[in-house]
Amino acid sequence: LLYCRAQAPYRCLSVTNWYASLYSPLVSSAMDRGVALDGLVDRVVARHAGCAAVQLVPLDGAAPETASLERAFTRHGWYVKRYFGFGNWHLPCQGLSFADYMAGRDSQLRHTWTRKAKKFQGSGAEGRLEIVTDSARVEAAMDAYEQVYARSWKEPEAYPGFVRGWARICARNGWLRLGLAWVGEVPVAAQFWFTLHGRAYIFKLAYDEGYSRYSAGTVLTAHLFRHALDEDRVAEIDYLSGDDPYKRGWMDLRRERIGLLACNPCTLRGLLLAAGDLAGEFSRPWRRLIRPRGQAPAASRP
Repeated sequence: LLYCRAQAPYRCLSVTNWYASLYSPLVSSAMDRGVALDGLVDRVVARHAGCAAVQLVPLDGAAPETASLERAFTRHGWYVKRYFGFGNWHLPCQGLSFADYMAGRDSQLRHTWTRKAKKFQGSGAEGRLEIVTDSARVEAAMDAYEQVYARSWKEPEAYPGFVRGWARICARNGWLRLGLAWVGEVPVAAQFWFTLHGRAYIFKLAYDEGYSRYSAGTVLTAHLFRHALDEDRVAEIDYLSGDDPYKRGWMDLRRERIGLLACNPCTLRGLLLAAGDLAGEFSRPWRRLIRPRGQAPAASRP
């Protein structure tokens, strides 16, 4: 599951896009996945002898498969490097009810949710919550989602058609959990979740900053957690990508997604890529010493 860009045919990339949260190059029922990955890398090296580099992201940094990939490329004499992708917050919750879940949260989060829920739904503002799951309402729900997103703090969506298309697919398959918070007839917060294979994934969320006093985002999050735990009875809730501070309050565990860069030293481009990366690693301690105070380090992604 690799492809080469027309602009850079010498580099093979994972078949992923901006929204991908986890990737594996292997789609196989093989019992020994390490052996299967060895064979996959053997075929890549044999069929793409002129390939300078293979870049795979995002991978599970703790998975045995990732270590198998590293060993397989190293066995062929390639230079291999891991690099940080993003943090992934998640909540194992097999058999957990919403009441038990909230009882185990930090007291500040519990009190904030209780107070804000009463304010949102009991202040005369006509606050209401809904979760759209079916195809009949998906278009209107996505219209409301896009209205909220346009008025939020977030940058314009790079591929809005992709998000709507994915919502349609999720609705058609019974996976969609599109939460909306309304004040009167105005959508003020939206969260795009989808649930499949016993897991709930939090894909997109936004709120209208003009209505931030209602904390509708917090109230809607709790509403969707209740649905995931008490109705869908999922085994895990996953925030997908990013280390946003608010995620720590809702989740228990954090893991890392990484990228893997493998450079082929038998090609000039691969040798130069590997040499450049090694030079960067060797110079990093010195760059830290001479970096002006307060300046952030450069991103680690190659």
